[in-house]
Amino acid sequence: MEHRTSASPERPAKRVRQACEPCRLVLDSPPSLTCPANVLFRRKKAKCPGEQPVCSLCARLRQQCMYAEERRRPPPLEENPGVNTSLPRSQTLEGRLLSLEDKLGTVITHLGVGTNHRSSSSETSGAHFSTLDPSGPSSSIILPPWEEIFPIAKLYLEFCESQPLPLFHRPAFIPSLQTRDIEIVYAVLALALRFSDSYEDVNLLTELVNSYAEVARGLVMKRVSEGPVEISTLQCLCLLSLVDFTNGNTHRSSIHSSLAMNLAQCANLGVETRVPTNDVYLEERRRCFWSICLLKRLHGGDFSILDLPDVGGPPYPQSAPRPARMLSPAPSTPGVRRSELQDQGIIAYVVMMSEAFSRTARYVRHRGRPGNVPPWSPHSEYSKILALQMDLETRMPLTHRFKPANLGDRSLEELQAHREYWGPWFLNQFMYHTILCLLNHPLLLSLSLRTFRNTIPEIFLQHTSDLISSHTTWIIYFINYFQERSFLVSDPFLGYSAAVVATIELQLSFTDDMTIREDKRNRFTKCVKFVQELGRRWPHMARFAQRLQHLEDAVSATYQSDPGAQNQSLLIDLSRFWEILEYSSNSDVDSARRLFGKSLYTGPSLVAAEVSQTSPLPAPTRLNMPNEGSSGYHSEQPGANIAFVGTHDYSGNSLVSPQQLALSNDEYSILATNFFSQGQEFLRGGDTWDNIGNF
Repeated sequence: MEHRTSASPERPAKRVRQACEPCRLVLDSPPSLTCPANVLFRRKKAKCPGEQPVCSLCARLRQQCMYAEERRRPPPLEENPGVNTSLPRSQTLEGRLLSLEDKLGTVITHLGVGTNHRSSSSETSGAHFSTLDPSGPSSSIILPPWEEIFPIAKLYLEFCESQPLPLFHRPAFIPSLQTRDIEIVYAVLALALRFSDSYEDVNLLTELVNSYAEVARGLVMKRVSEGPVEISTLQCLCLLSLVDFTNGNTHRSSIHSSLAMNLAQCANLGVETRVPTNDVYLEERRRCFWSICLLKRLHGGDFSILDLPDVGGPPYPQSAPRPARMLSPAPSTPGVRRSELQDQGIIAYVVMMSEAFSRTARYVRHRGRPGNVPPWSPHSEYSKILALQMDLETRMPLTHRFKPANLGDRSLEELQAHREYWGPWFLNQFMYHTILCLLNHPLLLSLSLRTFRNTIPEIFLQHTSDLISSHTTWIIYFINYFQERSFLVSDPFLGYSAAVVATIELQLSFTDDMTIREDKRNRFTKCVKFVQELGRRWPHMARFAQRLQHLEDAVSATYQSDPGAQNQSLLIDLSRFWEILEYSSNSDVDSARRLFGKSLYTGPSLVAAEVSQTSPLPAPTRLNMPNEGSSGYHSEQPGANIAFVGTHDYSGNSLVSPQQLALSNDEYSILATNFFSQGQEFLRGGDTWDNIGNF
């Protein structure tokens, strides 16, 4: 037996007697999809090097190293000169224990964040959500107490969920919050904190929002780089993308949403899982997939479901039904159609409509560059988008349309109590009307029709005139409705829709007809105030309101009521239009400057102005009946639309010299004298409630 007791020269002289606490605390294997989401911990001695006061393993993992014996054996009094030796030893030890408990509480907050609560809360949620210790980035930001987090989470459900992203299963969100990955909690706080009334100091609120977002970003990037990537990782990326977008960091927002989409593709999130799982987990998989699609489309991404090979997408998320209310008698034909259509829920129709908006956003980014085919051709992008939108409209059952909603009978309390339905419903309505406003925007139409000025059909002019008048009026109607009901709008996309309408109303307000001028000015002001109100919570909406005011100042400074006195050299820079019409622009200079370093940031691009060889568009012929008994057709004068730099009149004489192009720094500029020679009749036809339809 001597060979067992004899010491080998290669073995350490002394064995590690005590492992540190982090090495002893080992997370058990994660629960399976079929098991409850209980997070189990067990004590197990790991291979701790045993160095003191900090072992090399904890130093490498950047975690707090502590030995259990430190709690049992306090250092001698002489090693602590700050301790009052005149006090009894029992009081000194008690004070040290209390101090140590406070420090341990802070450590547990960072390393576990409610791990004791996770087990009990997850039993009621029935969903599987993984956990990850938020070491590193979160060490400087401590979460507030849960009694402060839960009210913010409820604000998220009220004002952010499905407005616009339907990320979470609503009934299980609050009960499962403490079981979710901590990066989700930080991201929810960063997004929903703006709706809390507890922070009157705007600077403090902004600092908190940015701090929570930075912690969530550090944690989720740690997930992506080290794994495991979970549903919560994609959900957090969506929330961070929305936070960055509303803060004006459009480039970083695009990175987050694209990363979420790439991870979803790699994980086959668009394919229904065959692994047995509970309904809550399955629903959140679906909601996460469609939220990523919706996020990419609303922010101008070119994503299509066709980008996923052999994937038609999972079923659409569950939606709240339309709140019960007395319905108006429906015509027999729509009633039959309603019985034949399967109602997939309001969120499904928002996702469907977002595909048409995404294509419209891409159409706007082309800035009216003339194509090989005219807009009225069935092969043009204009016609394809209109056809897609009409096809989507045929898929929507009557129950989610405007008339059955009976908005006039809905009180503020009723709207507020059912925001889970009305939020997506208003988003769908605004998206529908905004698409048609953008497609028929007088600025974009005039640019795209430059090469077809001699072949424009009369019916196309009337068609675009009626559409722009009708659908700008619908946006104004909803804004008035929100003001009358004092309904708090929380979806920032609705502010963008109002900004688009504001650019049209501003353009039409410069006329000698004082009645029209006053009406258009009032509508412009109403849109700006609506955007400003949203800007109280969303910084990018506040910038939109400022851009609208700067646009008004710039355009007003070049206007002269007497066309003969108009300075022929004045140009209107269209860059102010593009920064409003393009909801998500990669040319955002401030966003690029914040993200890229010197080796990548090149500053704003300088694009040479284009000389447009076009003429003002003719006005549509309208039936003029000044009094009963008179009739006749005539074409309203002056010419109907916008002329551009290098514009020629019908005789071929140039209206501006190429030297005047130096006044413009954008790709296109408008000659001011032609910008204000709008044919109001071209855009004003059918401006009555009796002539507009409903969606």
